[in-house]
Amino acid sequence: MPTLIRLFIVLVVLAGLVFAGMIALTIMVDPGEKDITIKIPARELVPPSAPIDLDNLPAPVNVAPKDESSAVSSSLPSIDISDSEADESGVKTVDTGAE
Repeated sequence: MPTLIRLFIVLVVLAGLVFAGMIALTIMVDPGEKDITIKIPARELVPPSAPIDLDNLPAPVNVAPKDESSAVSSSLPSIDISDSEADESGVKTVDTGAE
């Protein structure tokens, strides 16, 4: 039993030294600040595109179905569900063949 107590005391002393070392590092070491310059090659710079005309946007590809109680639903285009491979939501999964 005295050997076990000595082992615990040694482990506690070692843990205390490690903890004291970490505290000393946080107090005494100052990493400082410095400027960093990152060079970006010209080939990676993309020229600005033309501004987006919000009044002339294409129609959305997939439109979620609306409830029948919606008053706006009659003015919006309906979803074409005539495709036999599309499920009831009108979404068709296409296999591209890429793996």
